[in-house]
Amino acid sequence: MRRPGRWLGMLLLATVSCLQAQGVENLLPVTEAYRLSADTSTPGVVKLHWVIAPDYYLYRGQMRFTGTGPVTLGTVTTATGHRYRDAYLGEVETYHVSTDARVEYSASAEGGELVVRYQGCHEVDPKICYPPHSQRFKLPPAKAAAMIVPAAGAAEGRSASHDPEGAAGDGSAVKGDGFWLVMLLAVAGGMLLNLMPCVLPILFLKLGGLIRHGGDRRRAIRSSLGYGLGVMTSFVALGVLVIELRHAGAAVGWGLQLQQPWLLGALACVMFAMGLAMSGIIELGSGLARLGDGLARRPGVAGDFFSGVLAVVVASPCTAPMMGTALAYALVAPLAQALAVFVALGFGLALPYLLLSLWPGLSRRLPRPGRWMDTLKQLLAFPMYLSVIWLVWVLARQRGADAVALALLAMTAVAFGLWVWRRGREWPRWRLLWLLPLGAAVVMPLVAVGRLAPPAVDQALASDEVAYDAARLQKLVAAGTPVFVDMTADWCITCKANEHVVLAAPAFRELMRQSGAVYMKGDWTDVDPAISRFLEHYHSPGVPLYVVFGPRRKDGVVLPTVLNMSVLAAAFKQARG
Repeated sequence: MRRPGRWLGMLLLATVSCLQAQGVENLLPVTEAYRLSADTSTPGVVKLHWVIAPDYYLYRGQMRFTGTGPVTLGTVTTATGHRYRDAYLGEVETYHVSTDARVEYSASAEGGELVVRYQGCHEVDPKICYPPHSQRFKLPPAKAAAMIVPAAGAAEGRSASHDPEGAAGDGSAVKGDGFWLVMLLAVAGGMLLNLMPCVLPILFLKLGGLIRHGGDRRRAIRSSLGYGLGVMTSFVALGVLVIELRHAGAAVGWGLQLQQPWLLGALACVMFAMGLAMSGIIELGSGLARLGDGLARRPGVAGDFFSGVLAVVVASPCTAPMMGTALAYALVAPLAQALAVFVALGFGLALPYLLLSLWPGLSRRLPRPGRWMDTLKQLLAFPMYLSVIWLVWVLARQRGADAVALALLAMTAVAFGLWVWRRGREWPRWRLLWLLPLGAAVVMPLVAVGRLAPPAVDQALASDEVAYDAARLQKLVAAGTPVFVDMTADWCITCKANEHVVLAAPAFRELMRQSGAVYMKGDWTDVDPAISRFLEHYHSPGVPLYVVFGPRRKDGVVLPTVLNMSVLAAAFKQARG
């Protein structure tokens, strides 16, 4: 036990490696594990057929059928499955190898869609169940084509559904070890999120705070606990917001907060104020970590909580390795399990700081506090200013030059208000009422930013790129043309890093030329329901998402969030066959 930190690091590294191997390499994509096709050659009837991969099975009790648009469903008939008593779910009925279903419907001349929802599991190691998956099929108004393929899938809304007769067991929860695997993936993904570029400004901030506390272990622990509470509370609040919006039918995903122009402007103002405080231009309490001292009786706790909130808001659009699997499960899982996953993500993000404060051997390795801390604090202000530039740039991409002018106006009002606050310490209290119109001068431009319409000019694409279009993608895939789909966003720093390091490299362009592939790019900087449906179809909580289609993999090969040329070459080879 001389070096507990080293043993803990080795244990965490082994856990991460094990989880990555089990969670990615040994499981098929849901659309490959359960291949579903629909036959509408009989008017008024849809015949569904699942081909189930070896070592996988489907729950009969989890099949749901919903008609959208002017569609009314009639009798639903499913095959009899294998009945047994599950240790966790009670009496269930499952299918292996293949199964069929028959759905009767009536539709007007406009036709409509049938939403088919199902859930299955992997019955050998790693024993884990997939989240419920939905696929949409277009229904003809009268005569039908022989076979149709699913459109880009979308999560099923809260509309009336038809359950197959004799269904048993709900199958809504991941079994035993599977749920804990998701929880460990969430903790590991949250820890790795500390290494993503999005969170670096807050990372510098917290490290500076821990060094400032020096040998005062109690203050360090209190600071880390306040930060961790802010992180976990924010993860849960943001997760619940996304889940409720999706259940209400909104096409949203992880990172939706940076699709809101007014919030981008507000974050720019907050980080600008933090930068001014760290530079020593203005004073807020006794420093940045004391930003919220006036709101709490114990100094520093509110400021630490606030820094945890800010870390989640800025860092959550990034998807760290292994974090995507946990998020994809949480967005469709029962609420209690989803909340547990979000708490685990927050715990992982806050864990390094908790360990530094709780473990004396680790904290003693930090530099001792001294006069150099003022220089460090001023130096760390510059990542804050760079974050402001990034946020304003994203805002310009979303709403144009007018939005930038309004954001700069709001930041000017913030700076003037802070100057008035500092100068007014000796003023009578009633004179501080001047802060009310200054607050309005900050809020009104941000409200105006939120009301601006997107610029009419489309995103500029390279000569060898085409904008994402679901219909065009389906035609290209049906014709056997290889397609590389890149779902990105201007606020996604991981996306931009991949673009500059890998996708802009001559080696990637040569790979595309040799493969005869089409480069299709989707921009999710602003809200786009079509892109959201594509993300949902591949159980991706957000961007980046990279999928390679080809003659041998018309369902697509999903790539990891961090790209390299070897991964891309292997995916193209697998898709081409």
